Amino acid sequence: MKMVSNILEGMVGIHIFYVIGLLLFLILFIVIVVRTMRRPAAEMNEIKESILIENDPDESKTT
Repeated sequence: MKMVSNILEGMVGIHIFYVIGLLLFLILFIVIVVRTMRRPAAEMNEIKESILIENDPDESKTT
């Protein structure tokens, strides 16, 4: 692992990729949080309750 660190430290301008990656992560995280918070409560309840509904047609068949 030390060899990889030495190679990356020797590259000029490599730090910009770290900054770009961090910015992309933060932007994506913020977008996901905002979209989740703006969803209507009725839609969130529908999603929550759909987990409990067992409507798998394959499971209802008895062999």
